[in-house]
Amino acid sequence: MKNQCSTLLAALGLLAPAQLFAIPAWSRSEATACSSCHATPTYQLTSVGLDFLKNGHRNEPFKYNAKGQTWDNYFSLIWKGRFFNDRLDDAKTGNANTQRPSTNLEQHSFALYSGGALHDRFSYFTEIYLSENTGATSGANIAQGDAARKKLAEAFLQYNHPLQDGMFLAARAGEILPAILHVFGVGARSAEQRPVVLNDALAGNLNTYRPFSRQQGLDLTLVGKHFELAAGLVNGSDTSTTNSIDADNHKDIFVSGLMTFDENESGVGVFHYDGKFSNYTVKQDFSTALLFKNDFYRTGLLGRFIRDKWRVVGTYFMGEETVNAAKSKAKNTGYYALLDYNFNDKYGTYVRYDRLDPNKDLSRNETSQILVGFNMMIYASMKSAARWQVEYSVRNTYQGGSIVTSGTTKYADARIYSQLSWGF
Repeated sequence: MKNQCSTLLAALGLLAPAQLFAIPAWSRSEATACSSCHATPTYQLTSVGLDFLKNGHRNEPFKYNAKGQTWDNYFSLIWKGRFFNDRLDDAKTGNANTQRPSTNLEQHSFALYSGGALHDRFSYFTEIYLSENTGATSGANIAQGDAARKKLAEAFLQYNHPLQDGMFLAARAGEILPAILHVFGVGARSAEQRPVVLNDALAGNLNTYRPFSRQQGLDLTLVGKHFELAAGLVNGSDTSTTNSIDADNHKDIFVSGLMTFDENESGVGVFHYDGKFSNYTVKQDFSTALLFKNDFYRTGLLGRFIRDKWRVVGTYFMGEETVNAAKSKAKNTGYYALLDYNFNDKYGTYVRYDRLDPNKDLSRNETSQILVGFNMMIYASMKSAARWQVEYSVRNTYQGGSIVTSGTTKYADARIYSQLSWGF
C-alpha cells in the first residue's frame, strides 16, 4: 500500500470541524455547563452524566421542576457535516468499489433530540433523524429521492419506582438500546466511528444483529449506589431495517450487570444477549419457506478505569451462530480497547484498537482496525455548542473472508475523517 503521509498532511488543511453528543437542552434544563455531564472535549460521560442517564435524563430519579418544563429545555437540534478521504489498498485495483470517489463532503444529518422528566416518576427520551445521509450516490440505495432517509433511532418512556436504601427500579418501554452498551462505546464517546465489535454485523452472516442494535421492547433495571442489574425482552427484528418488527414469534432477551468501585465510576460489567433469527428464502419474508433458524448469543465483558483527565475503556465479546440447515455452529470473538486524554476543556485526543473474528475455526476472515483522533470544542454554552474532530484509521480485512469462508488477499484501507457538529 502506498505511503499515506502526504495524503494525511494535505487533508489536515481541509479539516471540517465533529460529532456532538452533548444535548444543549439538558444543559439549559439543569442550568449547568456541558462539562458537568461530559468530559469535554472527548465527551465521554462523567459520574454526573452517568447518573443523569440512568435516572431518566434528570439529575435525581424522583424530582422534576414543573416551571422548567419549557420547550427549549426539552428539545435540541443537532446538525452534523463531514469530510472524508479514503485510500483503498493498492491490491484492490479493479474491484468495483475502487471506482467510488475517494474524497467527499457530506451533509450527514439533521436530528431532533427530546427528553427529560415528565413527572416525579416518569421521563422519556427520543432521537429522531429528520434527515440522514445514506452514503449512496446512485441506484436503489437512494431513499426518498435525495440519498437521505428519516428514522426514529431511539424512543422510550421510563418509569422509576423507589425502593429501600436509596435503590430504585427503572422500567423502559419503546425502541431501546441496552443502557450498559450506551456507556461502553455506543452512545457518548470520543470517536465518531463506533467500535467494530459493537457496530458491525458478522461478515457473510444473514443475521445482521450487532450489539449496537436498537430493538423494540422493554427492560427493567435495578439501580443501586454502586451497581446496576438489567433484563430486557425485545423483538429481535432484522437490525438492518429501521424500526422493523419481528418476522417470527420468538422474542430475544438480554441481561447485564455493572459494578462500580470509585467516585469516578470506574467499573466492570457483563452483558449477555440470547436470540433467534429465522432465515426465510426471502429475508424477513415469512410468506416464503423457512430454511433454518439461527439460535445465537453474544456475551460481553466490559470495563473502564476513569480519572479526571483520562480513561481506559474496553470490551471483549464472544458468541455463537447457527450458519446452515445442518445446524453447523460458528463461534465468534471480538474486542476493542480505547485510551482517551483531555488536555483541558477544549482539546483532547484518543487512540483505539478493534478486532472482530466472525468464525474462530477459520483463518484470514478477521477485521482489525487502529484509530487515532483529536477533538476540539469550538464553543459551549447553555444555549448551544459546537465541536470538531478528526480521525485517521487503518482497517485490515481479507478478500472474501466471512463467517463460513477463509479469505485470500489482505487489505489495509486508510481513512481520514472529520466532522463538525453543532447543537442547539
